[in-house]
Amino acid sequence: MLKLRSDKKILSDVFNSFVRQLYTKETKLYKGICKPKLFLAKFLATSCKDEFCIDKPTKWPSGKPANFKFHQETETILNEQINTELKAFYHYLSMAAYFGRADVALPGCESFFMQMHHEEHEHAIRFLNYVKMRGGLVNLCPIQPPSDQDWKCPLHAFKTALTLELEVAEKLVAVNAVAEKHGDLNASDFIVTGFMEDQMKSVNEMGRFVAVLSGIGDQSLARFIFDKDLLEHYVQPKFNILRSKLRPNSTDK
Repeated sequence: MLKLRSDKKILSDVFNSFVRQLYTKETKLYKGICKPKLFLAKFLATSCKDEFCIDKPTKWPSGKPANFKFHQETETILNEQINTELKAFYHYLSMAAYFGRADVALPGCESFFMQMHHEEHEHAIRFLNYVKMRGGLVNLCPIQPPSDQDWKCPLHAFKTALTLELEVAEKLVAVNAVAEKHGDLNASDFIVTGFMEDQMKSVNEMGRFVAVLSGIGDQSLARFIFDKDLLEHYVQPKFNILRSKLRPNSTDK
């Protein structure tokens, strides 16, 4: 209790010292005020009448963001697109974790799906930033986890990945349709030039992987070769899980 009173006294002394300094500097403006605390109240009450104070305090945030022809329906479907991207992001993370298990040990698949995981996250952030840039409101929805996180084999995982990429592509087409419906050229251009071509490439790539894996079946050697080829030719170095595990003093040959 003694310490609390001491702290309060220190704060009171600091406050009074500040008021006295301000009072001393501005005494000429407020000659009729004798007590420093009354002076401070008067000073704060009249400060907005000063020539330097242009606007009075208003409600924040105002709830009226500035935007140019950004229709509510376009904003809503873009928020849905964020959720679609995050759903794929969540699935790819689950796949990467599965293939990285010690009893599965497919570093190519693990690295590839970790790369896809980062790509979908990047897409979601791009959509989020676009909604903000257009003066819209970002409304995030719950992300549903995969119903079955035992991916069993690469073929099952890549079939699911193909389904996810097709779902993302369909959603992009829907977003573009809504943007065109409301004459939103900027949103339409954002979708078409920023995402559509890359999305078509992803669909094609996943389809090719499914075709190859369907042909090799469950042969262990073929699965090993596929995983090795995936790691060498389809994974960026920064996502290569084997390279990241190398010791700092080791070098690539």
